[in-house]
Formats: sequence, C-alpha cells, structure tokens
Amino acid sequence: MNKNNWTQAYKIVPWRGQLQWLGIMAAALLIIILIASIYLSISSQAGIAGRGLQVQQREKSDTIESIAQLETDLARVTSSTEMRQRAKKLGFEPVAPQDFTYIIVPGYAGRPSADLSPHTADMVPPSVIKTAYTQSIWDWMYSSFVQPAYGE
Repeated sequence: MNKNNWTQAYKIVPWRGQLQWLGIMAAALLIIILIASIYLSISSQAGIAGRGLQVQQREKSDTIESIAQLETDLARVTSSTEMRQRAKKLGFEPVAPQDFTYIIVPGYAGRPSADLSPHTADMVPPSVIKTAYTQSIWDWMYSSFVQPAYGE
C-alpha cells in the first residue's frame, strides 16, 4: 500500500484520530490523578504525624508541670517551719546543744561520705559501629593475607 491508500483509509474512518486523542487525554488525566493522589496521601500522613507530635509535646509539658508541682509540694512539706510544726504535734521538743550526750564508739569511723558521682562504666554507651568496620584497610589486608600465609 502506498501513502495515498493510508490517507484514504484514515479519511474513511475519522473516529480513529478522535479515539487516539481521547486515549492520550485519558492517559494524561490518569497520570495527573495518580500524582495528586500520591501528593494527598503524603500530605495526610505528614499532617497525622504532626498532630501526633503536638499531642506528645502537650503530654510532655503536662508531665513537666506535674513534676514541678510535686517538687513544690515536697519543698513546702519539708520546709523547716512545717517540719517544726509536725514535730511539735508528735510531741518532740527543741534540744539545746549542751543537752546532747555524745558517745564515742571505738572502731566506728562514722558515716561514710556519699559518692554522688556517676559511675563512668555505666555512662559509656555500647559501640554502635561493628568492630569489623573499625579496622583500617592495611590492618584488614595484614590479617587477611599476611597472617594466613605465615600460619601454614
């Protein structure tokens, strides 16, 4: 068939061109819808994660406020005036320094001093990097090639 026959066949069935354009437009529309749905999905996931973060930050601030309130209550309850009032209610009386009786116990060194420093062994985190990745290439080559040759 020559070119004239093709153009004649195309002119006889004009809906083929319209069908091609319709297919191209449908494919373009499908691609646009696919991109928009991916964008909306990612945006909704980001929004949900952001809302979850806000809830956790609010819970954190509520916990910090609660801790501060408890520390304030503890400071109030253990204040010297409050302790003095509670001691009086329990029947205790103030004692002058000359009323104390000191007893010396041989061999008793006294109360040991408190060691409030953190233990360094507990503070060192375990290594995240595997030991295989801490070798230099020269060490690896030596352990892989040179030592096996001498071991035979």
